Amino acid sequence: MNRRRHAGRIPLVSIAVLVSACAVAGVPRAAAPELRALDLGGYSGRPLAVPRDTGETYARLLESVRMADAVVSPRAVDPTLTRLSAIPVPSPTDAVGILAEATRPTLTAHGMLAGFSIGGTDDPSGSPKEGAATGLRITVLRMRDPMAAIDTAREIDASDAAVNRDNVTVPFPEYFATHGHWRPHVPTMAVTLAHGPYVVSLYIFDQTTDSAAMKALATRAFDAELPRLDSFTATEPEALPALTLDPDGMLSRLLPAQPGRWPYPTLFQDEYGLIAGWGGARRATGVVYGPVVADLLINRPGAPGVPVQAVAVTDSARLLRFPDAGTARQALHRLADPTATRTVVSAPEGVPDAVCLRDSEAAAPNEYTCLVLDGRYLASVSGPTEPAVHHLAAAQYAVLVTAR
Repeated sequence: MNRRRHAGRIPLVSIAVLVSACAVAGVPRAAAPELRALDLGGYSGRPLAVPRDTGETYARLLESVRMADAVVSPRAVDPTLTRLSAIPVPSPTDAVGILAEATRPTLTAHGMLAGFSIGGTDDPSGSPKEGAATGLRITVLRMRDPMAAIDTAREIDASDAAVNRDNVTVPFPEYFATHGHWRPHVPTMAVTLAHGPYVVSLYIFDQTTDSAAMKALATRAFDAELPRLDSFTATEPEALPALTLDPDGMLSRLLPAQPGRWPYPTLFQDEYGLIAGWGGARRATGVVYGPVVADLLINRPGAPGVPVQAVAVTDSARLLRFPDAGTARQALHRLADPTATRTVVSAPEGVPDAVCLRDSEAAAPNEYTCLVLDGRYLASVSGPTEPAVHHLAAAQYAVLVTAR
């Protein structure tokens, strides 16, 4: 599993890229254009062939991505936690920053196989400060067996509690193999639970040190999370190397960052330590998420949701798949919502339903973005200039048409 530091790119759950675009005017054209007339900017316009084998190199990251559908979104527990961070946790090293550094030997010793973490906060910046915001991070780690999970949960809590002698035990007698602690003068709480072969770790912070309120939030999180875990089917350890790089052909339909080069799974980590338990800015590329992460991208809390099945993610592109073409078009209109920092620019000629915009606040080199609709697929491609993003949008459309 490749892992390197990487700055200046789109975050994993980059809601701004997809939720802000111009309104689509007029009636969509029924006939597809002649693809040979499109300016593809060096791309072939054809889907990539999927590499045959993944091997152990990518197995744990791919299983961690699958585990996204085993984790409840914090906003399902508390609708005010709307700023979200969703990241795979494929190894003990990748857990550092989400969990304390001292837990790494424990996770290694007890055979951690994969994991996923979703954090939510009411801080609109996404960089919450203790005492100034409310937040909940739900992290699920898969261990080698249930006994290893029980030992891991106990040792994670003990290691974390030992960091400060002011920590006080917080009991959760209604749950099996559950441990928690809290400092009376710090508005945070950590709770860890073993459930089958899984360890569920909660990190909670609030604007006050009200332990009853934080414990109530933890209880709601467990009540939502444990049934989700029971319905998840994990990949058997011996079958991990056989996991496919491209479930349902999503990545082959998405424009790669470099022409002709397959987007192999990679976990990027930009920085550590915004606050303990929150980690730094992290994201995965070259992966396909199921409905949990896809839903985080397009559906706002409190509004009627658009059903979405999956999302593929590469360096500067996303591809959403919906149950049908009508739902995809509904999502495009919902996501086509301009803001003060995003202005409409021209769309490439010959590409039906392409919606392009310039975002003055986007991280370089992704100032320009186009949304491209084809059937039940909705793609988002980004580039540094208007001509560049036009080439990408045309190439993306050609790939989608060719892959039909």
